[in-house]
Amino acid sequence: MKSIIPAFLLILLSTTFFFSACSQDEGFASDPMDALRFSTDTLSFDTVFSTIGTTTAWLKIYNTGNRKIRISDIRLKEGTNGFRINVDGLSGKSFANVDIPAKDSLFLFVELTPSEQGSGQPLLVSDIILFQSNGGQKQIVLEAYSRDAVIWHGKTITSDTTLTSDKPFIIYDSLVVAKDVTLHITEGTTLHFHNAARLIAYGSIEATGSSSAPVTFRGDRLDDVLTDFPYDNYPGQWEYIYLAESSYGNVFDHVNIRGAYSGLVADSSSLDETKLTLKNSVIHNMAVNCIFGFHCKIVVANSQLTNSGGSTVYLKGGTSDFIHCTIANYQRLINREGFALDLVNYFEKSPLTARFVNCIVYGSQVSEVNISYLKDAQIIWDLLFKNCLVRTDQTTLSTYATTTDCIFSKDPLFLKLGTEAENYQYDFRIDSLSAARDCADITFSNLYPNDMNGVSRVADSKPDIGAYEWFRENK
Repeated sequence: MKSIIPAFLLILLSTTFFFSACSQDEGFASDPMDALRFSTDTLSFDTVFSTIGTTTAWLKIYNTGNRKIRISDIRLKEGTNGFRINVDGLSGKSFANVDIPAKDSLFLFVELTPSEQGSGQPLLVSDIILFQSNGGQKQIVLEAYSRDAVIWHGKTITSDTTLTSDKPFIIYDSLVVAKDVTLHITEGTTLHFHNAARLIAYGSIEATGSSSAPVTFRGDRLDDVLTDFPYDNYPGQWEYIYLAESSYGNVFDHVNIRGAYSGLVADSSSLDETKLTLKNSVIHNMAVNCIFGFHCKIVVANSQLTNSGGSTVYLKGGTSDFIHCTIANYQRLINREGFALDLVNYFEKSPLTARFVNCIVYGSQVSEVNISYLKDAQIIWDLLFKNCLVRTDQTTLSTYATTTDCIFSKDPLFLKLGTEAENYQYDFRIDSLSAARDCADITFSNLYPNDMNGVSRVADSKPDIGAYEWFRENK
């Protein structure tokens, strides 16, 4: 007997089958890996310190298809190397059934706290994020170089101590050198200072680096504030190096101090002893001053003191010698309030005695030298500018100082001045057409026959003004 199915029943069965199929796949893509894209295939961190958590890195996961994607499993392959991931606001090492709507995207955040590596050298730490759905798999590589460090919180040095370059040092709060104690810092050693941290010396500091391995004082942020612009290039990352009243005999030779509020702050002390000797060194990119000297004896030679929000070199009384220095201020990252060189003569007990020989004093302002004094006080002045290139008015400076064989307001033609096009990079060596060329007093150049980079000043008997001697390879 022939079976007859009513037409309405066929329609009912077809409709039931259609909705059943939709219910089964719920609108998800059947081949989700085909539509899944990532903003990067490798997520890399800058060099990080062991046991210290990193800032958060991120990548974006895109669904380029026309249907919703369900990622059935997101997980760290190893999960034991200190990496953590955050998906859709949840932190962990693995996640199940993560949905991304059609033509939409999802952020995935990654952090890392590496364990001790057992080495002062950077070692690779890596893992892989696996994405699984419907039998398909994709992956993102995670990698960072981690380095062990000595971490000090509010540390006080109470006996003579030597720091070496075996591991970097990370300073939280403060590092204090007690009175009558000497802290020796050897070549290649780096001290990283956390936000608001500082070095305070009641005793003395002897930091002795070399041209190839300077002693470095800098902030502890190793990441970028913007793409290709590291925090290390930004001022105000930490506080300062403070030389207290009781501190004498401080020697900084081949050091690099950068990114603080102030570089070296030398407080009032007897002029019978030298408080600070700075040679062959760079103090760069300060929020306030590179050197602040108050009623003390300072010797600075063959050094670069550049870029500050306040006055780059600020001297209040005392006795100072600057020989073959480049003092310049082209600060662009923060507002400038001050001069490249600020000389203050307010104190009868500490009349200002300062000598500048073979120095460049320049910057972005029309005048980069300021002299302040009490008009009614009978305070002795003893200022000398000899064979210097200075951006200021000659008549005004000559009113207060002896000026001999100086060049006024002629561009030294530094190689890079930190423009946006130069990505705020600076190079204070001079160009071949610089007004500073061949104009230094060779008598004083013989005291420092090589510049900061080891280039001979006296080979041609015509030394250049400033911390750097021009040579043909400058470019």
